[in-house]
Amino acid sequence: MDAPSLARALGGRKAGVDFWTARCPAHEDGTPSFGIRQGKDGRVLVRCYAGCAQGDVIAVLKQRGLWGAANPTPGWRPPPPRPKKEPPPPPAEHALKIWREARPARGTIVERYLATRGLCLPDGEALRFHPRLFNKYARVAAPAMVALVQHGVSGEAQAIHRTWLQRDGSGKAAFEQPRLMLGPCKQGAARLTPAGDRLLVGEGIETCLSALQATGLPTWSALSSGGIAGLELPPEVRRVIILADADDSGERAALSAATRWRNEGRDARIARPPRGMDFNDLLLAERPRPHAEEAT
Repeated sequence: MDAPSLARALGGRKAGVDFWTARCPAHEDGTPSFGIRQGKDGRVLVRCYAGCAQGDVIAVLKQRGLWGAANPTPGWRPPPPRPKKEPPPPPAEHALKIWREARPARGTIVERYLATRGLCLPDGEALRFHPRLFNKYARVAAPAMVALVQHGVSGEAQAIHRTWLQRDGSGKAAFEQPRLMLGPCKQGAARLTPAGDRLLVGEGIETCLSALQATGLPTWSALSSGGIAGLELPPEVRRVIILADADDSGERAALSAATRWRNEGRDARIARPPRGMDFNDLLLAERPRPHAEEAT
C-alpha cells in the first residue's frame, strides 16, 4: 500500500509534496496528528506527532490490514523546520537606526515647517530630517522631522519621536497619525538644549520651542503628558517650569511632576497659557509671556 492509499484509508488529506496527514489510528485523535510520507525508495513512512510509540502505530495498522511487507521500516524523521523569519529589531534598536539614517535638519523642510509655526530651528542636533520614513498606519513613506529621546539623567539615547511633514514643509502630513514615538520614552525627553540650573519642560516639540524662543531658557520636550509625569531630571536642575497643556491630562501630569520634583528638593512651578490658547498661539500672537505660578 502506498502513501496516498494509506491516507485515503485513514480519511486523511494531502498536506504537501508526497506528504499527507490523518487522525492517528493508535489513539483517539481529535485533530490530525499522524503524518504519512512517500519515501524516495517507495517505502511508506509514518509518524504520530502526538507521541504514540512507533511500534504501537505499526501494530494497529497491521491489525487493520494497512501495513505489510512493502513497509519494512517503521518510522521516519520529520522534515527540517522551515527557516524562521528574522524577528523585527527591538524598538529602541530600530529607533536609533532611524536616527542614524536621518541627517541634520538645517537647510531642510524641517526649517520650513517650523517657520510656519513662527519657530526657529534650535542649535545643536536635537532635531533631524529623514527624507523618506515609513508610517505604518498610513502605509506610506514621507519626509519627517525626527527628535532624539534621551534618558533624563544618564543622557543615553533610547527612543525617537517622528513628525511626518508635507513634502514642501508647509505643515504636518495629511494622514491620520502624523506624530509617533518609537522606543521606550519613559524617564526621557527630547533635549532641545542642554540642561541648566533652570529648565522648561513641556509636552509637544512646538510648544517647547515656542517657550524656548520666548524665554531663551534651557528647554526639554517630554512629548506627552505621561512623559512629563515620568521624566527624571539630572541633579544640576534646581528650578523647573512646567509648560502645562490646556487639557485635563496635561494639568494632571503637570501637578504630578511638580509635586514629585518639589519632593526632590527642587523649585517646581507651572506655567499655563491663557484659556483657549497654547504656547505657540501665544508666541504667534506676540502676547506677554505667561507667568509661572507655584504648583499646587
